[in-house]
Amino acid sequence: MPEEVPLTGAVFAAAGENGLRVFSVDGVRWTHQQLDREGMLLNHACIDGGRCLVVGKFGGDSVAWSTTDGISWTQNKLNTQAYAGKFGPVFSADGQFQVIANDDGAIPGVRTSPDGTVWAPRKPLMAERKGLKHDAGLRRFARGNNRLVIIGDYGARLVRQPDRALFEAVLGVPAKETLVDIAFGNGVFVGGGMHGLRMRSEDGFTWTDIVNGEEGEHINAMIWDGRQFVGIGQGATYRSVDGKAWTREPNENAPTNAVFGAGIFVGILWPGKQLISKDGIHWSQVHEFPQHVLALAYGSLHKS
Repeated sequence: MPEEVPLTGAVFAAAGENGLRVFSVDGVRWTHQQLDREGMLLNHACIDGGRCLVVGKFGGDSVAWSTTDGISWTQNKLNTQAYAGKFGPVFSADGQFQVIANDDGAIPGVRTSPDGTVWAPRKPLMAERKGLKHDAGLRRFARGNNRLVIIGDYGARLVRQPDRALFEAVLGVPAKETLVDIAFGNGVFVGGGMHGLRMRSEDGFTWTDIVNGEEGEHINAMIWDGRQFVGIGQGATYRSVDGKAWTREPNENAPTNAVFGAGIFVGILWPGKQLISKDGIHWSQVHEFPQHVLALAYGSLHKS
């Protein structure tokens, strides 16, 4: 596929250091690469509604880039009262891109946009910060059962229930139960964390079937692949249909972040290695960028 041809349909997107933005149809061959200034870090990505959005920072500015074809990009600044670069997960909900602002000591905020180019003013994510440590950053999200769940540091968990405008914090979660990633599938949310930690919830508030794995097998990615949950850890991959009964298998060359699409897992490993796997267990390196890759996403693009 020549790089000058606009991208359409399902693609993987990667973003990272020096403004790196690049795409792949199959996870193996990466095209449409673009770079920006040295020091620009793009560390969050999302594809939805035919558009790819990547967010990060450059110096004292928070920046957002968006495209519908992998060629033409629109750049915006997304500065808030918080220091640039403290944005958390980027996701799509309610027909809008949502960018979370991790404001230390203050109520977390959110910026929204229907197209990644026109942004509404920052608004509070929750009514009060009760239940969150002052420096707890929000990291990952999942959507299901008509609600949104966001997880973060020190056991942080926020839930937005149906027909509610604001999120609520889950109270009393011990730091040792901090989740690194979360996924939704088969009617439940399932999270994974340090040392093989796994648990499940139907509503985001009450978590059950809490189990720990082996020392050091930190689950960096929890993915629902359409059939089962796949928790990709350092040294082992955990798999379960329902988040209750798990199988553990040693893995090889596991990535530190991964997504699933088109029947394959695509992962990243420092410093810029691109990996693929058919089962989340056996990983092969297919490419290495000079720049470190910080974010991955999967979805469909279309021309404006």
